[in-house]
Amino acid sequence: MEKRLRKAFNEDVEKYRRILLSCANKSDWETFKMNAGRLFDYIESIEISEIERRFYRISWVIIGALFFSVIVIVSMNFDLREEIIRLRKLMGLAALMGGSFQLYFYLNFLWYLEQKNAHYERRRERFISNIEKDFSSP
Repeated sequence: MEKRLRKAFNEDVEKYRRILLSCANKSDWETFKMNAGRLFDYIESIEISEIERRFYRISWVIIGALFFSVIVIVSMNFDLREEIIRLRKLMGLAALMGGSFQLYFYLNFLWYLEQKNAHYERRRERFISNIEKDFSSP
C-alpha cells in the first residue's frame, strides 16, 4: 500500500475509533454496533482492493513472460539445427506449464475471494461482538 493511502487509511480508522469510543462512553450500543459494522466494511473493502491489486500486479508479470516466450517460439526458424528444435519444444513445454500455473493461480484466487465472501456476515458479526466486548470492558 502506498504511503499516502496508508496514511489516509490510518486516519479513517482513527476517526472510527473516536466515534466508537464516544458511543461506548454514552452507552449507545445500537449506534456503536452500526459504526462498528461500517468500520468492518471499510477495512474489508481496503483489504480486498489491496489483495486484488497485488494479485493482478503479479499476474501481469507472469502473463508478460508467457507472451514473450510465445513470441520467441513463434519467431524461431524451423529449418535450423535439431538442437534449436529441441529448445523450441522445451520452451513450448515451459510456456504451457507457466500458463497452467497462471490458470491455477487465478482459479485459486477466485476460490479464495468466494470463500471470503461466503462467510462475510459471520465474520462481520464476530468483529462487532468482539469490538463491543473490548469497548465495554473497564
